[in-house]
Amino acid sequence: MEFLCASSEGRISIFGVPFDATTCFRPGARFGPDGVRFFSENLEDYSPELDRSLFNVAFKDLGNVEVPSSPEGMVKAVELFMEDVEVPVVIGGEHSVTYPVVKSLVDRYGEVTVVQFDAHADLRDEYTGTRFSHACVMRRILELGCSLVQVGIRSGTREEFELMRSSERITYLRSLRELPEFLGRINTPVYFTVDVDFFDPAFAPGTGTPEPGGFSPLEFFEVIYKLPPALDVVGFDVVEISPPLDPSGITQMLGAKIVRELILSFWG
Repeated sequence: MEFLCASSEGRISIFGVPFDATTCFRPGARFGPDGVRFFSENLEDYSPELDRSLFNVAFKDLGNVEVPSSPEGMVKAVELFMEDVEVPVVIGGEHSVTYPVVKSLVDRYGEVTVVQFDAHADLRDEYTGTRFSHACVMRRILELGCSLVQVGIRSGTREEFELMRSSERITYLRSLRELPEFLGRINTPVYFTVDVDFFDPAFAPGTGTPEPGGFSPLEFFEVIYKLPPALDVVGFDVVEISPPLDPSGITQMLGAKIVRELILSFWG
């Protein structure tokens, strides 16, 4: 199974990381990559808002990374996989899969700004006995020297929110509409990570740790369409989609549309 309109060539590579071993509430995100691919078959190739088609973008679907059950093993497996990937489009899997992708990009570019759409801060130093939990992923990314832009955060420990307020490398945007102007001042490569629990559970129920009070898909896409055209986007991911928790498929369908719209926005 491949994502809609995937070909055998192009510098953009979709791949899945079917991993959810550190999920702290309800597992199932390991089924996310194939669930999103399946629902991409119900997408049109054409985006009316962008007036662009996936048929005009050369991108490959490399399938899923074979990952072991340990988070440390997953990190190594994804880093190795990234050696042959120029521009990653990643479908998770839980949010911990973002770390080795960003680490590989930092090794390549030296400095990366990570834009995190998420309900949770993910800034714990350790959780459930590992520093590579999905609850720790942004802490590990900060340690790589990345700048972090957080959008939609509405859940976390007191310590995490204190770190968000005190760190010079974290920008916490309370308003989604601030993002285009803020990114217009960025001169580093940019990586986007979209945790589907960024959206209100009414729009995306298929996720392991839903958090009320989120954004709508309409609000998200309206802002994406206004991003600066000169932005140097070097990849993105969509994570934490759990198909077993959404028999209706609306979460998987949203994930597929996010992939289409971001590909066409950045490289169409």
